[in-house]
Amino acid sequence: MRRTALAVVAALALAPAAAAATPVATQASFSPLVHGFGDPVVATVAVAADRSVEPGSVRVAASFGPYDATALPVERRAAADGRVLLRFAWRLRCTTSACVPRKPERTFLLPAAHVSWLTRGGAAGRTTALWPALTVASRLTPGDLAVPAFLAQTPPPASGLRLPAGPLSIALLALGSLLAAAGLAALAAPLLRRRRRAPLPVAPLQLALELVERAASGDVDERRRALYQLALLLEEASLEPESWAARKLAWAPATPDPDGMQMLSLVIREQLQEAAT
Repeated sequence: MRRTALAVVAALALAPAAAAATPVATQASFSPLVHGFGDPVVATVAVAADRSVEPGSVRVAASFGPYDATALPVERRAAADGRVLLRFAWRLRCTTSACVPRKPERTFLLPAAHVSWLTRGGAAGRTTALWPALTVASRLTPGDLAVPAFLAQTPPPASGLRLPAGPLSIALLALGSLLAAAGLAALAAPLLRRRRRAPLPVAPLQLALELVERAASGDVDERRRALYQLALLLEEASLEPESWAARKLAWAPATPDPDGMQMLSLVIREQLQEAAT
């Protein structure tokens, strides 16, 4: 990604002299241009300033709503023709309902970035950098949206053992569907052996589980964000079935079920206790 951004800056430095009639040339880009819901995106504004511009005075103001933006360190280097090349970048991510694609794709046209500078003589200058279209691709097919369902159905057996209807019974049935779809019964022994060999990141997982438990009583965006963060940690810990279950709850077309969230947290906490013994 760093090489791609520097290549963009290099292209500005090699632009024809006619295109450099102004003391500052800019180019705005996204990497990638098409991303899945919740995935990170890097936004970059490349600036090439000639000798008349004071490099330290160059500023870029950009608005990325509905994305959350984290500014990255500014990169600076000199070009062979005497110009200074600057790279302003932000890491973007959106996990709220404002970015959920209601169709296979959803396109955002963000406001232009504003670039300002001062010349060595003290004169102020301004220009804009136009962003290309940024597209969010759905993780669900039209059929998934039309008929939301688990990948596998596990109706309860007809037996004498009966569980009274209520939130707990619904949560247990939902969790049973998730575990059956992931094939945990067949993978239980290998997963347990793997956990004994590699210690789990207990402290980060405990914090993520507390966030999930608190978010279960919050709004939809809080629930999705907490479940997605838990899924990422579980994936890093090589707990693929549990990560899949958290993602399934997070990106369900309907509101993430609070009882299912609490039950998932309970199951993972029991696994952490087993790994610690």
